[in-house]
Amino acid sequence: MKGTGKTGWTGKATEMIFDTSAWVEIFEGTEKSRYAADVLRKNDCFTSIVTVAETAEWCAKKGLRHKTSEYIELIKTGSRLLGLDESISRMAGELNRERKKAGIKWGMIDSIIVATAQVYGLKVLTKDNAFRDLQDAEVL
Repeated sequence: MKGTGKTGWTGKATEMIFDTSAWVEIFEGTEKSRYAADVLRKNDCFTSIVTVAETAEWCAKKGLRHKTSEYIELIKTGSRLLGLDESISRMAGELNRERKKAGIKWGMIDSIIVATAQVYGLKVLTKDNAFRDLQDAEVL
């Protein structure tokens, strides 16, 4: 997968995995959504399959169940879904333990997204400040 990215806002080939929070910015049409949408247009973008579950949960929590299918379709048309396998799962488990041991507010889904990014050589686009210390993460 490396090297197949489009020339984006950085001026070089970039492949990104969108964290759920980056998608939520797009769904809500926030100021930061313009930047996220620009990243989608100019780069090869991916999304972890766990973001589908988080999106369904977010829609239910916000009273937007009627929008769930629309938002998931937007994810599927705007990016390529990446699944889980044993290497991602093992890496996520180890990462989750390290992050929690360091006292970082962090969850297993965050670990799965970061592990997926690492396995595929992707940069993470997120709004979550807990990612700020990670080298290959860009916080909106």
